[in-house]
Amino acid sequence: MAEQCGGAVVQGKPSVEFRARSAAARGWIAALLAVSAAPGVAAEAACDGLAEVPLVPVAAQVWRVPAARGESDAANGGVVAQLVVVQDGARVWLVGSGPTPAFGAALGCAIQRRLGRPVSDVVNTRAAPELALGNAAFPAARGWALPDVIAAMRARCGTCLDRLKARIGAAGKSLRHDRIRVPTQPVGGAGASRGALGPFAWRALPRARGERTLVLRHRATSIVVAQGLLWTDDVPDLRETDSALLLGSLRALQRFAVGARLLGEQGDVADAHAVAQQVAYVDALRGAVRSHLERGDVDGAAGIGVDVPGFAALPGYARRHPLNLQRVWREREAELMR
Repeated sequence: MAEQCGGAVVQGKPSVEFRARSAAARGWIAALLAVSAAPGVAAEAACDGLAEVPLVPVAAQVWRVPAARGESDAANGGVVAQLVVVQDGARVWLVGSGPTPAFGAALGCAIQRRLGRPVSDVVNTRAAPELALGNAAFPAARGWALPDVIAAMRARCGTCLDRLKARIGAAGKSLRHDRIRVPTQPVGGAGASRGALGPFAWRALPRARGERTLVLRHRATSIVVAQGLLWTDDVPDLRETDSALLLGSLRALQRFAVGARLLGEQGDVADAHAVAQQVAYVDALRGAVRSHLERGDVDGAAGIGVDVPGFAALPGYARRHPLNLQRVWREREAELMR
């Protein structure tokens, strides 16, 4: 898999809620190390004494597993992609399995405690290690993904496992090549872009050429899961994306999510304003870069000299914006040279 495989902000500083989540993430890591040798979801007895992975209620039969902001590192243990749990009668759907089998095992225990039943279905929305390397913790569950995501995982999971393990240190102890589990159940046929899956309606939206993410709308509650497209109250991560394609997908997300609440890659439950904010940032960045290139400026190639007013107070701006700028600069430069 590539490297592709919240809280309120005041004066550009993380909120108390976000700091609390960061502290909680450090607690999860200690708990995960205790189960790092578990081959799957722990039996009930093995769950005793484990710190719970938090399941935050969102709507009837829908919970989210909050994620730390930023990139994977030893402090957050790779828990940087928000996961979603949905109970649908006797079935329990898990959207994303987490960064490691150890995390998946702890999450499985939390779900068993809360719902009284195990996970029956795991959906990998895109080929990203933080969303899918926990799959091994759910050997009895059906694994679902888009056909192209399945192909990407088969080709790249090993490389991405090595990279993630190097970044997260001790929290990656349970990551092994022989524990990679690629989904076997395709969502839609080759090239399909919409359909139904269990309790969800879905759309497949591109982040880059050949790289799509699965967006799910829970029909009963109108909760939309938009991993890889939405970073609530923050700057989006444009690495491994084509900004023009991503912008089009964000606009498609706006149409798909009319009247819905949304759960993105990171951050709290969002509404339509959060998607509009992402659209505005990407659109403004693309426009600013084009203007600088047409004037013959060169600083943006190094990730400096091009700001997007109105977004600097967001928590990820100082970290992500220079990288986003470099990415979009290269894209726009190539467009002008055609």
